[in-house]
Amino acid sequence: MLSVLLASGVANGLLYGLVALGVVVLAKAANAFNFSQGDVMALGGFVSYAVIVTMGYGSVAALPIVVIVALFVGVLSYLLLRPLMDAQHAVALLTATIGLSFLVKGTIRLIWGRQGDYFAVPPLVSGPPIILFDGAVIIPLQHLVMSGGAVLMLALFALFFRFTRLGLFMRSVADNPRAARIVGIPTELVLCSAMVLSLVVSAVAGFLLAPATLIFPDMGFSLFLKGFAAAIIGGMMSLPGAVIGGVLLGVTEVLVSGYISSTAQELSAFVLIFVALIFFPRGLFGGRSSRSV
Repeated sequence: MLSVLLASGVANGLLYGLVALGVVVLAKAANAFNFSQGDVMALGGFVSYAVIVTMGYGSVAALPIVVIVALFVGVLSYLLLRPLMDAQHAVALLTATIGLSFLVKGTIRLIWGRQGDYFAVPPLVSGPPIILFDGAVIIPLQHLVMSGGAVLMLALFALFFRFTRLGLFMRSVADNPRAARIVGIPTELVLCSAMVLSLVVSAVAGFLLAPATLIFPDMGFSLFLKGFAAAIIGGMMSLPGAVIGGVLLGVTEVLVSGYISSTAQELSAFVLIFVALIFFPRGLFGGRSSRSV
């Protein structure tokens, strides 16, 4: 029982961590939050449903289509939001992303169904669970695939930031946007890349999550809230913290659901945020604040 819950919690938590990574990347590069990330995650699930169930193709064909759709939505989102991406329009930008969230959600409803409609996506792989230590540890195969896919995405994320030119540009803009602009770093490309990357990661997380749950048009806000919570717990400007915050949140949710009450599962995220911020006001990996006098 415990091993199954932990496997589910880690798998879900890694996906929350992917959404949290998107939150952190956009916050670091553009000092902004995009409320449509959760709905794009839901869109990734629905696109995979269309490819796998409606069209009859496999998950191998679904993944690149999910990425292409997310790229399109990311570029379109950047073009719509770019005029508001400065300090003078912070409130307007936040409001615009809420409107963008409703636009994505409305598109999902228009194509796939009304509020209250639920859809099931077949498992990415089928087979019996992995049993270790004479049955003491049971790991469902789907959760293992979800975890493996999330870890692969996280590894690619780390390699991108460390070794690619664009990744280095994004790190520079995150550290000091004004200095990056002065030395000639193409900030427009960096902002567009941050927006697109955050939504692509969210869509892939939706692709991985869809086979493990029932998807529905209004699931996006809850998913964004959990990713945002993971980012807060880990430290809003920390990429490793976002992942660890996601895993902590996912494990806490399943343990509360399994041993206390399923109705308290959603509440557990907020309780974890309060507890984490009481002891770590800047998050687990937010660092120390400093002030010159």
